Amino acid sequence: MSKGVNNHNFAGLNGFVWWMGEIVNRFDELGVGRCQVRIFGWYGDDIPVEDLPWAFPMNPINNTRHFEAPSLGEWVVGFFMDGDSGQFPIMMGVVPGIKQANDYE
Repeated sequence: MSKGVNNHNFAGLNGFVWWMGEIVNRFDELGVGRCQVRIFGWYGDDIPVEDLPWAFPMNPINNTRHFEAPSLGEWVVGFFMDGDSGQFPIMMGVVPGIKQANDYE
């Protein structure tokens, strides 16, 4: 590490902060697959969707030009690149589940 550089929020330096959450907005104006995710236990229902940070997808290195966001309501798992500051989420994958019929009417 360089002297004088503040790396206290470097992912993995002081712990790896991972999370699970639900996709609440997938309409990314940049078209790179970003989503806004309501991260369980981190971003409560009192935070409006438009105030949630955009979570970037982690894509395989052999498929870097295919950007397709998960569907609304799907659960994803990820981590924060800025550690426990929790403002730069990265989505690693979708957790399969069964949607309830009354969830998306």
